[in-house]
Amino acid sequence: MRLGRYHRALVLAAVVAVAVGLFATGFRLAWKAGLDLLWGGTVVPWHRIVVSTVAGVLIGAIGTLSHYPGSLAAVVRDFHEHGAIPARDNIPVVPSNFIGLIAGQGAGPEGMMSVVGGSLGTRVGERLDAGGRKLLTLAGMGAGFGTILGAPIGGSLLWLELPHRRGIEYYEAIVPTLVASFSGYLVMVSMGGLSLFNVWEADLLYQYAPWHLGAALLIGVAVVPIAHVYDRVFSVVGRLLNRYSPRLIVRTTVAGLGIGLLGYALPLTYFYGGAQINAVLNGQHSLGLLIAVLGGEMIAAALTIQGNWHGGLIIPHMFMGAVIGQALSLVVPGLPAPIAMLVGMAAFNATITGTPLSSALIAISLTNGAAIVPVFLGSLASFVVGPSVGFVGTEQPRREHEGPLVAFDEDTGD
Repeated sequence: MRLGRYHRALVLAAVVAVAVGLFATGFRLAWKAGLDLLWGGTVVPWHRIVVSTVAGVLIGAIGTLSHYPGSLAAVVRDFHEHGAIPARDNIPVVPSNFIGLIAGQGAGPEGMMSVVGGSLGTRVGERLDAGGRKLLTLAGMGAGFGTILGAPIGGSLLWLELPHRRGIEYYEAIVPTLVASFSGYLVMVSMGGLSLFNVWEADLLYQYAPWHLGAALLIGVAVVPIAHVYDRVFSVVGRLLNRYSPRLIVRTTVAGLGIGLLGYALPLTYFYGGAQINAVLNGQHSLGLLIAVLGGEMIAAALTIQGNWHGGLIIPHMFMGAVIGQALSLVVPGLPAPIAMLVGMAAFNATITGTPLSSALIAISLTNGAAIVPVFLGSLASFVVGPSVGFVGTEQPRREHEGPLVAFDEDTGD
């Protein structure tokens, strides 16, 4: 029996994801080797300043010599306008992200993998199924995101939530994107093992009480004004860099210097937060230090993206949320720190990016299912009360009003 267009798209989504999984595995192994080479020996704090500044020069040189694709907002804009991610975006994004990840940048690999996966989906769609190009681009972006994070459900759904303010408008892309994300994840697990993924050590050793649900709602509300502060910091850093560092290589170098100085003063802000989340979840920190780390991480993330380095901000946002949660546990009597931090992780990212479902699923997946109900509750609460942050800034309604992303075959009944 001949496959219909939709089922053929599922097969092609899995094919795209296998390539994504192979690339993600190789990239993560190279990334780990780079970290070991650069930071495995004797390191003194001021090395961070030198390494990040030199990395800024290199990233600026790469961007000057090649096409600079822009930030996440530019990727979302390309998707809305063309339903595609150009393959040429990979030329500067991959090496720049690799350099930044080993040089302490405040953004993770998920943005780069979204570009890689989306461009592969676009290429396969153009060559093998032009009618399903936009669907395969979405599936590729979701596969890249879910594979590199080790969160195939939340990672895939994030790229279905992120482009829109009204939730998942590309409903027919849910299954293909999940198929792609799980396919890429299985490839990476089979080749590199589960040890390649970050797992945040947050298993709760007790049952949460009913009042903890109320606390989750309050945490979801509390992160909203802090998210507005972060949005403001992000904008101010961008304006300053635009005014005083107009040339690309100057911007990247100034950003590197700033990232290094922050890493020297506040070590928890160095790197993108994937490993640092465990330090927050399992550590005892003073309220003053937590406030300083939160402010430093906000600036580091802004310097990374506004300074034309490359990366994704989902994990940094969750790191900020964990810091907020621990700070709240210090000022609210009886509030358990683990629950506060887990809820804060999902709620803060949901407020910033407008992705309540995927934010909760990513936090739950990477914490071995700890506190599922409070995390979802806090994430939804923050999204409901904080719709005006608009951090990405390029959310648009769906443009395909006359039919689905794939033109179904009439003679197959699909």
